[in-house]
Amino acid sequence: MSTDLSVSMRETRGDLAVAAVRGVLDLHTTPALHEQATGLLNTHRELVLDLSGVGFCDSSGLNTLLRLHRHAQTAGGTLALACIPDQVMRLLTLTGASSVLEVFTTTDEALTALSTPRTSP
Repeated sequence: MSTDLSVSMRETRGDLAVAAVRGVLDLHTTPALHEQATGLLNTHRELVLDLSGVGFCDSSGLNTLLRLHRHAQTAGGTLALACIPDQVMRLLTLTGASSVLEVFTTTDEALTALSTPRTSP
């Protein structure tokens, strides 16, 4: 695949950040995604990744998204995925990851959900 990947900050609201991911999520690009998203999670408790610009995601990309989710949870935060392209959503659904990760149709939907106070079980 390609080594082209970019993660760019779109907005911040206190402890919440929205970043746009563009390119492919594969063995060559996921270390950069992990590093950049972990950095954002270290400074923002809640992170929404807008995946609308992702053209392809393989098992390395899936693994990285799951690792980022675990990192966010361990730190008491949340990772949310929004604007998920069909190919990526199929991968999330087929592997069962869509039931583990927080997935939203739009970034606005994710922002609304993350802005709503949560109750502990």
